[in-house]
This record gives sequence, structure tokens and C-alpha cells, in this order.
Amino acid sequence: MPLSPTHPEQRFVPSGQNNASGPGKVPSPEMDLKPEDAAPGSVLQRELRRRTALFIEAHTFAERRQRLESLVHSIWDTRGDRNFSLKLTRWLRLVERDSRLRLGFQQSFDTLIREMHSVTLFASAGVPAHHHGLISESVQRIVQRILPSVHPPSDLAGLFAVLFPSSRDVARLLSLTPAAFKQIAELTCPTSDCGLATKARLDMKEAMCLLSTRIASRGLTTPMRDRGSGLPVDHSPFYRFVFETETFVNASTPEQLQSAFILWRAVARRCREELEQVHLHMEKAGVSSDLVFDLKSIDSSLDRMVALAGVYAAASPEEAISAARRLFDQLITGQLADLRLRPLLSQNLNLLARKMVERTGIGGEHYITHSRSDYWLMWRAALGGGLLTVFTAALKMSIVGKHFPLFVEGFLVGTNYAVSFVLLQVFGLVLATKQPSMTAATFAGIVRRNRGNARWVKIAEFVADITRSQLAAALGNVIAVVVGAIAFEKLWQRMFDKSYLSSRAAEHVYQTLHPFTSGTALFAILTGVILWMAAMIGGWCENFSVYHRVTEAIAEHPLGLRIGRLRLRRWADLLERDLAGWTTSISLGYLLGFVPVIASFFGLHLDVRHVTLTTGTLALAAARFGTASFGKDWFYWAVGGIAITFVLNLTVSFSIAAFVALRAYDVPRQEQKQLVFFILKSILKSPLKFILPIGVEAEVPSPAVQDLLDQKDILNEDPAPAGTLPVR
Repeated sequence: MPLSPTHPEQRFVPSGQNNASGPGKVPSPEMDLKPEDAAPGSVLQRELRRRTALFIEAHTFAERRQRLESLVHSIWDTRGDRNFSLKLTRWLRLVERDSRLRLGFQQSFDTLIREMHSVTLFASAGVPAHHHGLISESVQRIVQRILPSVHPPSDLAGLFAVLFPSSRDVARLLSLTPAAFKQIAELTCPTSDCGLATKARLDMKEAMCLLSTRIASRGLTTPMRDRGSGLPVDHSPFYRFVFETETFVNASTPEQLQSAFILWRAVARRCREELEQVHLHMEKAGVSSDLVFDLKSIDSSLDRMVALAGVYAAASPEEAISAARRLFDQLITGQLADLRLRPLLSQNLNLLARKMVERTGIGGEHYITHSRSDYWLMWRAALGGGLLTVFTAALKMSIVGKHFPLFVEGFLVGTNYAVSFVLLQVFGLVLATKQPSMTAATFAGIVRRNRGNARWVKIAEFVADITRSQLAAALGNVIAVVVGAIAFEKLWQRMFDKSYLSSRAAEHVYQTLHPFTSGTALFAILTGVILWMAAMIGGWCENFSVYHRVTEAIAEHPLGLRIGRLRLRRWADLLERDLAGWTTSISLGYLLGFVPVIASFFGLHLDVRHVTLTTGTLALAAARFGTASFGKDWFYWAVGGIAITFVLNLTVSFSIAAFVALRAYDVPRQEQKQLVFFILKSILKSPLKFILPIGVEAEVPSPAVQDLLDQKDILNEDPAPAGTLPVR
């Protein structure tokens, strides 16, 4: 006779409790301890048996759910992973050896599952469906952590959230061995027609239809089609995906199911290829947060559908359990991520990072030398940039010496810097410290665009190119600004019969550059952050122009009927070519000018230390005292401060930019560490290659040609698994 928890003759009474059917204290014979229960763990087994029996005895849906929560929490809330494993093992052994207990649990669990719905869990857990604002979404998640779940009682997603609410609970669930997971699966779903299997199959069908519709709607938007392969809508894989999914889930026989599954996987692969095309074209057509969110949503939805389809089309019990484990891990991880702030912040950081660095990666190409001729051109451009910086530093010292009101001083200093940096851009000159923040995104782009062993070769070449470029630019700037400052001082003395700087101003320069008695190191770090911020502003402005087609709008403006279409086209081309450089230069100038002023407004003593500008002021101060400077300790301390400024400017701006760029392209942390070790190994192997243009080809493919080659490599090569590195 099958076990029925409601049958009066088969009701479970935990050991040690009174039987409700009679006045005497007669223990239930079904719950008598077995010989092995007399071990030290008997108290534990009695407690597990009692909670299991209470779940079996539940008469209503609410009671079943509440007592299942109590049973699971009694196991999962155990302190210590070893104790948890012991308790879970004993409970599994208990229900496995006691057939009546096992049958009772299976029947109650089957009844509970048949009354629940899992479409929301399958289709939404860990799959971003709506692009909410960061603040509103954060508040909502905080409220969900404090207040009870707003899920309907019959929603399986809400049950999961209650059963496994913390990262520790999820980690324990994910760490289950295959044998333990199989044992739990066979306990909760012993046959193919159990409530879990029947209900899950129906809900998986609905979830896949829902997800396929969501994928199609996002994949066929105008921004996606503009950056895709250009296929007609009715030939798009996103359009076909809905029909293939419907055919797959409605297959009536196992043969039809497997055949439809093969066709479905082929269309899913085409969807991923289309996503890759969109990624490749984002750099040329611009990027927005909404577009990046759509790409992430489609990719996550495809991953979920692959996991669901694996369970839905499983051909054997072993294959079904393996696929169910993969799906279950996805669901439980995604469910936790939907309730926590850290994944939300991480996701929004990725969206913001991608939006910032895409266009900056293109602008950074102008600061990298790829050949010997480019290397010597970099030297000449750096020397010219250093000479121009002499006048910038001299004018800055003059403005500061006038003691204007703070706002006026900040505006004049910022304007001086901005004009100087724009002139550098116009005349093709180079300022060394603008390089790191611009080229870090290019480095991340190389990591993203390449697969296989080609990634390693290109990374080594890039690091060598960028190292040579930065050293040439930095040394050229410093040499030119020193020589130029000395010449400027001599010329000023001859023309006006006095030094450009007063003795007091020159001494103040030495004092502010001491590496230990002043805030030089802190100010250099702050300047590195400002350099990165300016590069990001330039990249954002260029991305805004490209995404919204500002240049095309200018070229086609009705004003062209009056002043000429050709003139408007020239203006549009000029904007397209120089927008990023100009906006970076202007924003950098005013940031350097206003940051000390804003800090003073709040009572903070902050300043900026830009290596080239600071070297110019030091050279002017040294020229004021002449050769006597070389005999003073303060001169060498100031030189040490310049060296610290140089290192911190470069490393801070490049490190921040590299972190943001790698985060934008979802490069795993472990892979980042391995990339650093690989670069260090390459430097130790061939150090001169990173200093001088040794073994560099005279000619290299143009950036446009190289981009086409990179795109071809991506489409032809098999992608490396996420988080793995190729074996050399």
C-alpha cells in the first residue's frame, strides 16, 4: 500500500513523542531507532528524522513549504563545512535506508512541486531583462534583503531565494560532489513522470519560448542591425531562432526532438556569430550603455537556453542528471546574483567601462610606434612638445605669481594648459604622460580581438612598442624642456637684465618638489588620475559623436545650401579626426587648473604634479641660480621628486586605464595575472627590444588593414574558453 501522510494508520510520529491516537506514551514503531542509530550521532539522526516526518505530515501547501524550509535550513545552516557535509550525508543515508520515510518524503515533495511554478526561475534568474538605473536597482535590492521576498508563494524562484539566501549556502550547494547531487536528484525525482520532472518540463518549454522571444526582440533592434552582418530581417538568425525554438519544444517523438535539437543548436551558433559581428563593428559605429546591456542580455539568455535545452533533450538518465547539474548551478548562482549589490555594481562598472574605452582604444593608436621611422618621429614630436611646454610652464609661474583670486587663477592656469595641449595636438607634438591612459584601452582591445597563440605574439609586440614609445616621448620631453628652460632664462636675462623667476619663487619650486617633505608623491598620484579622467572624457565625446552620427549631421545640415556642402564636409572631417584629441586636451588643461582651486575651497591642500610641466618649472628655477644649483642638496632632492612624479604619473594613469579596459572586456582576474607574468618574462628575455627599435620591421600594415585582419582571425579561429589561456 503506498504511503499517504494523511492516512491515520501510517502517520509518522518522531521518536520520543507521544502518539496522537492514544493516551499512552507508545512510540511509533516506524520511528524506532535502528542499531546503527545508537551511535554518537543518534541525537542528530532523531532531529533529522523528526523534521523529515513533519514535512511528510503537512496537509496544506503552506505547511509543506514552511516545513521544507525548516528541514533544508537545519542542514544548510550548520556551522562548519565539515559538519555540514556530515549532516547532509547522514540525512541522505537516513532516507535511503528507511523506505517508508523515503516514500513519504518523495510523495510530499512531489505534491509540493506540482503546485509551484518555475518559469520565472528558468527565464529570469541571473538573466538581465531590464536596464534599470543603478541607484533605483540598488535600493530595490537592499529592500529585498531586509524585507520578506515579494515572490508569490507558488513561485519556485522565491523558494530558492529562501532556501539558499547567502553566498555560503550557494557555495555549499555548488560544491556538492556528483555522487551526492545524483543521490539528491534520484530522491526528489525517482521516475520520469514525477512531479518535478513533469512540471519542470512544462515550465522549461515556456521559459525557452519566452527567452527566444526576448533574444529576437533585442537582436533585431536598429542599433544591433546597424552593427550586424546586414542580413534582411527574415534571414536574421535572431528572427529564425523563435521558430526553431518552437519546433524544438513541440517535438512529439524522441527522434523529432533530437533532429530539432540539432537545427536549434545551429541557429544558436549563428546568433553568437552575429553578436561577434556587432562587437567588431562597435568600435567604428560607436557604443552605448543600452547596446552593451542588450549584448549581455542576449549572451546570458543564450547560455540559459543552452542549459535548458540540454535537460529538455537529454537522451538518457545519466545525461539528464549531468545537464540538470549544469542548469541547477546556473540557476542558483543567478538567483543569488539578482539579490546582491556586488554583481549589480560589477555589471554597471562593465557597462560604463565599455562605453568609455571603446573609442579611446582607437585614439591610443596615435601614441604607439610600430617601426623605426615611427620611433624617431616620436623623438622629434617629443622634443617639440618639450619646447612648447617651456613656455607653458613659464606662463603658469607668471600667473601664479600675480596672486589672482582662486577662481581666476584656476581659470587662467587651466586655459594656459588647455591652449598648450591643443597646440600640441594641432602641430602633431607629443606629451608623454598623455600616452598611458590612451594606449591601455588599445592593449585591452588586443586581448579581446585575438585568440590562440596569436594573442601572445601581439601582446609581446604591443608591450615592446608602447614601452619604446613612452621612453622616447618621456626622455624627449624632459631633455627638450630642460634645454629650452635654460635657453629661455638666458634669453630673458639678456633682454630684461633680470631672471624670469625671483629668488623666492625659485626656492619655493625646490621646496614643493622635495619627495619627502612635500606632498609630491600624493600630488603625482592625483595627477595620474586626472590624466586618465581626461582621456576617458575624450573617448566618451568621440563615442558620442560617432554613435549619434554628429559628423554626418553636420555634413548634411541645411546650412550647407548657404555656405557650401564642401565646406561643411571639411568641418565634419576635421571634427571626426580631432574631436577626441581636442576634448582630451581641453579637459586635461582645466582639470589640472581647477582641481587645486576646488580643493582649496574645501580647505584641502592639494596640487598637481605633471612630470613635463614640473620639469619645466624646475629647470627655470635651476637656471635662476645657475651652476651653483649643482652644489646644493635641495637640487638633487628636487630631481628625485621629478623622478617620483614621472613614475607615478605613468604607472597610475596606465594602471587605472588598463584595469578599466580589461574589466570592460571581461578578462578574468586569473588571466590578467598570467598576462602580467608573461609580459615580465618577455622583458627579461629580450630587454633591449623594449628600449630600442631592435628587430622592428620598417613597414607594418595600416590600422585599417590590421583591423580587418583581426576581424578575420576572430571569425576563423575557435574561441578560447573563458578564463583560460592558450598553452605554448
